[in-house]
Amino acid sequence: MKIGMKDMKEEIQHHAPGHRDHWLSLLDKCSVGLPKSLRVVEVPGGLVQATVGEPSGRIALEGMPAHVLMFNISPVQRLRQTRQGHSFVSDMLSGEMTLLPRGVPSQWSWNSSCDRLDVIISPDVFSDGDTLEVVDRYAFRDAEMEVICRRLYYELSLHRPAEALYCQSLVMKLAEIVLLRHSTASAPTRILPSGGLSRNQARRVLEYIESNISRDLTLSKLSEIANLSLYHFARMFKQTVGVAPYRYVLERRLERAKMMLRSAKASLVEISLSTGFDSQSHFTSTFRRRVGATPTEFQGFYSKRPSRTLNG
Repeated sequence: MKIGMKDMKEEIQHHAPGHRDHWLSLLDKCSVGLPKSLRVVEVPGGLVQATVGEPSGRIALEGMPAHVLMFNISPVQRLRQTRQGHSFVSDMLSGEMTLLPRGVPSQWSWNSSCDRLDVIISPDVFSDGDTLEVVDRYAFRDAEMEVICRRLYYELSLHRPAEALYCQSLVMKLAEIVLLRHSTASAPTRILPSGGLSRNQARRVLEYIESNISRDLTLSKLSEIANLSLYHFARMFKQTVGVAPYRYVLERRLERAKMMLRSAKASLVEISLSTGFDSQSHFTSTFRRRVGATPTEFQGFYSKRPSRTLNG
């Protein structure tokens, strides 16, 4: 089935406020065609945009109030970029990226369909009073950042709402790597937290997670409960609990789901919503991937087990 330009624009705009509409307007102003797919997720301290099939073209960007990391997904992308009086031309390979500091105007042109991930990182992403300032880098590679960017791109490519806690955790990890390897920070600023959460901090956070397992939890809220900055919280949580906040929350959701499946008193839709999944299909696919069986298969196994009696 063919989708017309008008239908495509309405489809894209239907799912996206703010930044996405602004980007579509910019493409239209610069006579660049609409991409095949455009998904945007906003998280505290950042924004992630996944683009598929953006036609070749040329755009000019004013200096933004945040830093921009552009990660190339296309196999080869012929790219020309001009900023701060310098022009860069190269065939960017898949996995290469550019880092543009805040406040720097730039001009971009590319001559083939473009698949990419854009990550916009706020200077106050760590919410600890310090300002993140990055260095101007063009066409570089960073293996650890590449893994994170591909995970973000995959998450935004799924046919369901992206998980806010997962996306924010990945953006925070990206920001931490940028701080350590691609920023203007002095050596003392780069010292990472060495201790874990206190008993009271851990208790407050874990109790909050258990009480709000059906809600869309965020890293910002969990760090607020612990009275810590985002920068310190995620690392300290993992040191104390043994896994990252997102992984812990996912495990708790699955354990709650298993308990409900064993009781067989709720439908899969009810279980999905009460354990924080946005749909039954999301719940089913996640459960199968992590547990090794579908919820129905898991439930069937327990329903066929012989019940024990006092005499048996």
